[in-house]
Amino acid sequence: MPIFEYECDECGLRAEDLFKSADDAPEEIECEACGSPMRKLMSAANHTFAHGASQTRGPAPPNTGTSDDWNPDKIIGRDAEKKWAAIEARKKHKDGIIRDERKRGRGVQTDHLVRTQEGAGDYRVIKEKERKEVNRRRELSVAVGKAASQQTPAGE
Repeated sequence: MPIFEYECDECGLRAEDLFKSADDAPEEIECEACGSPMRKLMSAANHTFAHGASQTRGPAPPNTGTSDDWNPDKIIGRDAEKKWAAIEARKKHKDGIIRDERKRGRGVQTDHLVRTQEGAGDYRVIKEKERKEVNRRRELSVAVGKAASQQTPAGE
């Protein structure tokens, strides 16, 4: 049974949900905190390597025909390199938006940008009142997460 992560664009709350199959998992669910749509995220822990049943050394990386196939540091490094490249691309895109807004005479900072519902990786500039509300919801979400992690189940 796959576990999917979801994130709310409005308040920043993250949640996990378990489904019988990947086909049953919707792209969006409703946020428990604010009622806004939460979008499905790609989970970093959801990776497996295909390998034959005859191998007994555990999961194997794809066979490229080189001795590096069994080097986990190199495999993890390539994965990290791709993820950091994506993070840097998003940062560059945000910096471009901020630069354009400042040319127009607006004092925009990173926390004035929120992701749009329509386009993946696209952002919109929010006004000060909306920014304060978004940040308040994010802080509330963090506080709820901390409180939930500090609770111990009954009987322990």
